[in-house]
Amino acid sequence: MERPGLAGRSKGQRLGITEPISWGGPSDIDFIRTRELEKLLSDAGLYESQEEAVLREEVLGRLDQVDFLV
Repeated sequence: MERPGLAGRSKGQRLGITEPISWGGPSDIDFIRTRELEKLLSDAGLYESQEEAVLREEVLGRLDQVDFLV
């Protein structure tokens, strides 16, 4: 009996793995839009400050040293 969901699947077909949409690199407009987006996020206060980044790194470093009981 064939499992549900596999009907019509050809041999060698790999589900969930697809080729990239494009092999091309970013265009000039991509760089411009990225800078615009980063500025918008920064102006809205959605980027962490340098102090917040340092604190996050310290906390992650401490967590890395903790032995969790499983």
